[in-house]
Amino acid sequence: MLLAHTLTACASQILVSTASQINSGNWKSGDTIVMKNGTWVDQLITLKAIGTASQPIVLMAQTPGLVILTGSSHLGFSGNYIEISGLLFKNGTQSSSEIIGFRTSTVDFANNCRLTNCTIVDCNPADSTIDTKWVSLYGAKNKVDHCSFQNKSNMGTLMVAWLQTGIIPNHVIDQNYFGYRNSNLDAAGAELNGQEIMRLGDSSTSMLTAGIQVTNNFFEHCNGEIEIVSNKSCGNYFSNNVFFECHGMLTLRHGNGNTVDGNYFFGNKLSDAGGVRIIGENHKVYNNYFEKLGGTGFRSAICIVRGKLNSLANEYFQVKNALIAFNTMVDCSNAFTINYNSSSTYTMPPIGTVIANNNIYNTSNSNTNINISQTDTAMHIMWKNNMMNQGKYTNFSYSASEVITGKDPKMSLAGTAMNMYEPSIGSALADYSTSDYPDILVDIRGRDRASSAKIPGASQISGSTSRTMPSRKSVGASFFSNLDTEIRPIGTCPRISAFINNKLLTIRTSTDGNLCIYAISGESVFQKAITEGSVTTKLYSKGIYILRFTTKIGRLYCQKLVVN
Repeated sequence: MLLAHTLTACASQILVSTASQINSGNWKSGDTIVMKNGTWVDQLITLKAIGTASQPIVLMAQTPGLVILTGSSHLGFSGNYIEISGLLFKNGTQSSSEIIGFRTSTVDFANNCRLTNCTIVDCNPADSTIDTKWVSLYGAKNKVDHCSFQNKSNMGTLMVAWLQTGIIPNHVIDQNYFGYRNSNLDAAGAELNGQEIMRLGDSSTSMLTAGIQVTNNFFEHCNGEIEIVSNKSCGNYFSNNVFFECHGMLTLRHGNGNTVDGNYFFGNKLSDAGGVRIIGENHKVYNNYFEKLGGTGFRSAICIVRGKLNSLANEYFQVKNALIAFNTMVDCSNAFTINYNSSSTYTMPPIGTVIANNNIYNTSNSNTNINISQTDTAMHIMWKNNMMNQGKYTNFSYSASEVITGKDPKMSLAGTAMNMYEPSIGSALADYSTSDYPDILVDIRGRDRASSAKIPGASQISGSTSRTMPSRKSVGASFFSNLDTEIRPIGTCPRISAFINNKLLTIRTSTDGNLCIYAISGESVFQKAITEGSVTTKLYSKGIYILRFTTKIGRLYCQKLVVN
């Protein structure tokens, strides 16, 4: 007791105003380093310290959000039990390495450390072709939570977990906001590779176990490339994340034995919006919800990729022993694409794979439920107890035990943070319940599935919920508004103008950017990357529309349009 009191008494709280004060300090367990409010320009912070679980070393803003790091400012830290809190990196120009690194050198890493309630926004070099990272995770058992990341516009993955041989990271990435990542394009207008929001590992370390948990995050308009999240390691867990109107997918690109459980994908019929892409062995994808995803092929709600014989580490491994169960797809353009690849040199079809107890619900017959991209007698997939009320099929025939059609699942809106469809009393899903898969204990919202029969789809009909869908406001830094940041009426921006004549909308702009138009229902009716000049599109029916224009540096402008 006396020892504990002595240690606490020795801890100190120090107000600092320069990086050099932080870098040169002899910090000990329990110390709190308070960064003075104000703008910190071109500050290179290197914090090396050893705290304990009960007495971490804390580096914090005097007032959360009022310590603003800009210019080439960088923060690196290594050691044990360090907590970083309340910092705002804004309008930075860092052009090398990362803005925040869980390391102070190539061999000195952070362990058991935490980055919380911090924000990085609009930190991009003037040359968008320069590759930079915003956050690099090294070491083991670190956590990034309640942080906001918005408006990355240059090349490079926003957040990377780097793996080292002999270290299982077991990081946690939880309750963060990731928003408005624009894409850099090649000369043909295609997305350049390397613009992910998150990457766990890389091809060279992809067979290492990482054990990283990515949970309760909100991804909005993350449009860098097809891989919003790029999994390149083994044993990771993705759960209760929301992907809203993102031009891409959660991609199990490399590595084996990963789990995708209880995530939400809302596409609003955007043609590039997809769900989960599966490559490799022993993956589990269950309890997920996919709504109005407009993607096809690689960008389908669920895409199982064709592999390559003797694949190299950076190519495509054959899908083996995947479990895809208890997922719900609502009005997706292409629910399942199976055995797909754009290259004819990839010839290894999925084997040992189970697709069971999924619920595909369409309000019209125009969507494709199952597309077997390339038939192959060596392909082995067991289909079981999947309900598909209506829809089309390509190169696929089925028995009554594999796919149930023509039944009414009685889907209705559930009143969740982003309104999702769930089955209601009287649903035909109740007639096709199962006791299979005892390891799946709850549904997407935490209702019990262990003591009662599981019905097809992500949701049970009744029961107490224990999981809450993340919303924009429930995640991210407390001082940063994910909804209101940098939004101004389009009429106040001298670089863009919009007018309507005879149901034709003309946009004139003096800068490059991405244009989206939404019907008042929220459905996307037009989307295009535009360059300096003008673009014209037809608005097909009377009503109210919302025009949303994002410049290449991430500035966002909105305007209401009325078509009489």
